[in-house]
Parts: sequence; C-alpha cells; structure tokens
Amino acid sequence: MIAGESALEVAGRLLIVGYFLVTGVSNLTRARIEDHVARMVAAGLPLARPAFWLGIALQLTGCTLLATGWRPDLGAACLIVFTVAATAIFHRFWRLQDPLARNFSRLMLLNNTGLLGGLLLLFAHTSQGGTP
Repeated sequence: MIAGESALEVAGRLLIVGYFLVTGVSNLTRARIEDHVARMVAAGLPLARPAFWLGIALQLTGCTLLATGWRPDLGAACLIVFTVAATAIFHRFWRLQDPLARNFSRLMLLNNTGLLGGLLLLFAHTSQGGTP
C-alpha cells in the first residue's frame, strides 16, 4: 500500500494491475506469441519479435511497480508507453475492410483510450508525490 492511499485508491490501482497482468500473462502461450508477432509484421513493424518481448517487459514491469507501490509513477509510465504503442500497432481500424472487425478494432481503440486516461491520472498523482 502506498502511504496515505485510501481503500478506494488501492482498489483502483489493483484493478488496473489486474487488467494488464491477465492480458499480459494470457499472451504468453506459444500460439498467442506467434499471432501477435505475425500481426506486428503485417502492420509493418520492424523487429517485431523483440518489440513483442519489449512490450511484455513494459507490461509486466508496470504491473509489478504498481502492485508493490514502489515507484508507481514509473509503473504507470510503463503502462502508458505500452498502451500507446499497442494501440498504434494493433488498432488501426480504418484500414480494415470487414465491418465487424473494423467495429471491434474501433471499440478496442476507444477502450484503450479510456485506460490511457486512467493511467495518466494515476501517473499525475504518483509523480507529484501524492497518492493515486
């Protein structure tokens, strides 16, 4: 727990951690790794495999820092960078032809935009010496 943090703030921080932890760990199966790398290559990303592992490292490092309360500002920053990069790579909905896939990708972009808003608030509170 971060000093001075209310139960509501702890719950909010841990819900953010839970979201990113579950998605990060679920992407570590061989099939999911290969799927992500193939999609990154298709999006034109150079060095897709190292970029995938960098993303996982950012995601899990951010989760660890936020869950432990040690340098939560850096944890939030890791997840901000991860979210912006993942959204830019995987949710270019305007390029999709299939209406269902386009709508799903657009919704995921909007979902990530909301997550980004929460992460920015968390970063603002923790980087100024306050509590989340």
